[in-house]
Amino acid sequence: MQLATRRVVGVKLAIAVTIAMTACSEAEQAAESAPLAQIASDEETAPAENGIDQLPGDEVLETAVTNLDEAGSFRVHGTTLADDMTIDIAFKVGEGSAGTVTNGSEVELVASEGVIYITSDADTLADVVDADIDDTIADKWFRVSSEESESGYSLFADSAEFADALLGLSVEGDPTSVKEVDGVPAVGLSFAESGGMLWVAAEGEPLPVRFEEKGASGKAGVLNFTDFGDDVDIDVPSDDDVIDPAELPSEDDEDGGESDDEDGQSE
Repeated sequence: MQLATRRVVGVKLAIAVTIAMTACSEAEQAAESAPLAQIASDEETAPAENGIDQLPGDEVLETAVTNLDEAGSFRVHGTTLADDMTIDIAFKVGEGSAGTVTNGSEVELVASEGVIYITSDADTLADVVDADIDDTIADKWFRVSSEESESGYSLFADSAEFADALLGLSVEGDPTSVKEVDGVPAVGLSFAESGGMLWVAAEGEPLPVRFEEKGASGKAGVLNFTDFGDDVDIDVPSDDDVIDPAELPSEDDEDGGESDDEDGQSE
């Protein structure tokens, strides 16, 4: 079974980070995990300054997720393996998020109070709303409810939901010994179901440092956690600059209308 993805922006922009949420087949579980030698140093360091390496793996994960929430804000940025997608999202805990998702085209998004606003080029937005978009409309922001069925947008509307989607799997075994991850001492947690690896800081607050997809190499398949507690500007677009996609006729509606007219004429 291939790892599942969620839609981020229309059909063409799949949210590949949800690889962490979906169980692999037995064959995939038998494959090699991320080539850690290319990402984290093989050289072991001293025991964790904060003692995180002395805890069971599941407690390390629980501590890291709790600290992420208590930080108040954080940024996730990196590139996924599936579709070579780049994401750069800053979350403000309990309030929303702002950032970009790039997969061929860059999509800018702002989330606040359960509503997500997106803007991009005309072709990308046309895929989102399933309708023809002229250049004037393409300059606007589109409003999308985070509760919209199968939209996948809710992943970016709430920091807790994002963390649960990416990190809400069972940890396999105890944490690794302390290794250097981009110069930061950290311990690794392995997710048996997805083959992913989360690195947690071994000094200071035990916060997530990096998530690696199964098969990650170099910067590909790597999501970094940074900017803990920094200010996050969530600038919701003004009403004059916002369009509700529900108010636009879809291509299916237009086709259906033509069919109805033809049926009416035949009668």
